[in-house]
Amino acid sequence: MKSPELSVTPEKIDKLINRINSGDIRIPAFQRGFVWKQNQIVELLDSVVKNYPIGSVLLWNTIDRLNHTRNIAGYKIPVSKEDYPVNYVLDGQQRISSIYAVFSDKTEQEDSTIKYNPNLDIFEIYYDFSKKVFVHKNDITSAQDCVIYLRNFLDGAKLINALTSLNKIYHGDATELYSKLINYELPVVTIKNRDKAEVGIIFERINHTGTKLSIMDLMIAWTWTDNFHLKEKMDELLEELEEKNFGDLSQNILLQTISGVIQNDTTTPKILELSGDQVRDSWENFCEGLRKAIDFLHTQLNCSIQDFLPFQQQIAPICKFYTEDGTPNAEQIKSLKKWFWKTSFSNRYSTGQTTSKMNADIDTIIQIRKGNLKAVDVLKYSVSESELIETTFSKANPLTRAFLLLMAQYQPTDLVKDTKIDIATALSEYNRKQFHHIFPNAFLKKQGVAKQKIFSIINFCFLPADSNKKISKRSPSDYFFDLIPTADFNSILDSNLIPIKKEIYKRDDYGSFLEKRAEIIINELDKITN
Repeated sequence: MKSPELSVTPEKIDKLINRINSGDIRIPAFQRGFVWKQNQIVELLDSVVKNYPIGSVLLWNTIDRLNHTRNIAGYKIPVSKEDYPVNYVLDGQQRISSIYAVFSDKTEQEDSTIKYNPNLDIFEIYYDFSKKVFVHKNDITSAQDCVIYLRNFLDGAKLINALTSLNKIYHGDATELYSKLINYELPVVTIKNRDKAEVGIIFERINHTGTKLSIMDLMIAWTWTDNFHLKEKMDELLEELEEKNFGDLSQNILLQTISGVIQNDTTTPKILELSGDQVRDSWENFCEGLRKAIDFLHTQLNCSIQDFLPFQQQIAPICKFYTEDGTPNAEQIKSLKKWFWKTSFSNRYSTGQTTSKMNADIDTIIQIRKGNLKAVDVLKYSVSESELIETTFSKANPLTRAFLLLMAQYQPTDLVKDTKIDIATALSEYNRKQFHHIFPNAFLKKQGVAKQKIFSIINFCFLPADSNKKISKRSPSDYFFDLIPTADFNSILDSNLIPIKKEIYKRDDYGSFLEKRAEIIINELDKITN
């Protein structure tokens, strides 16, 4: 291989635009998409006309074409000839994309890169000569003959046409603006004769000192090859999981899970230590473990939608469970379920240091897979009867989600129709109509009960909308003995973890009901975690 070269050349804006239009400059797939806001674009243009430095552009010149690339700002640009080298942007993507998109006459974007393409509207910039400022088209308040559209402004021939609509008093200012823009030079640093491994190191190092990349951005760069693009792999995986209602898992959780699978550690420093080979070699094992983890949640816990998973962090230990060698036996799965309920009914992942707790849980999972079923015994749920009573029903609350999943384990029966409730529908179509205030909201409001207490999670059960409507605002002393089938009264209430003591409902004793139901929930927790 030839000796590495590095050259620095000042280049004018119009030359860079021409280079991009020819397909000479492109973006490697490991680069993030365009992320600048409109105000940053305007500030960049203002710096250019004031002749302020805006930083350099770093290009990697190579004859080796990459299989995955993007055009500047997503614009549809011809591909350069096969035997010509291509310059890939390693640093300065936001700057060069902004300049190109504001001044270029290319306005059609590539559909194949739509997820990376910026909203073209943010590049619709004008210059207001009356105020001497750059403005977006939606912010123009001056007369139309005071402003000029910047797209095509650097084309000398088209500039003449643009001047016809501009008040003559500004023609001199327009010429001066044109001169400042056309003569501004950006330092373009070009590196040659570098292999992909070196380029990855360079990319990582320049982004330690410039605009910080996310962990995901860095991992995309470090794991990238022509045949592996982490972002695309993630998107494909999430699209698959979307069919199972788990397509909104965060990228951070997925990265933590990959790290947990590979090296039993989910902390950020350890994620950043992962090599590209480790991630690529473990990808299929990770994906298969994640699929089995979701199946476990579906089949073993009736968690048919991600929204009802108490904590996303629970995904990492469950995935680890299914990526260990061998097929887990029934006792190991039982221990996994105990672990799930203990972590669900605690504040384990609601407070800080969640990665250290994930690591501890991964250690527990490893012990279980090794046959040490008592490893889960060191964990304890922390919820109390009073906490259950005081927790307000909200899907955003992990304890609400855990409570609903717990109720789902008992195949609850419709209070009115005496038929099994379709739990999958009730959970996947989350809305208040799928749940019922056992002591109705309207009834309790009349009694002067505080709203927070009315909406205690303990006061809810599964109930389809049609049955809910029949109960409406009737008191428990009315509907419990009129609508709930007498012959199966106890079994229906038992299936919903509702106290069967009739005196509570005859007296409409809400306080006793809350206390007794909280006691039942804690008793059930003791059963499934011991």
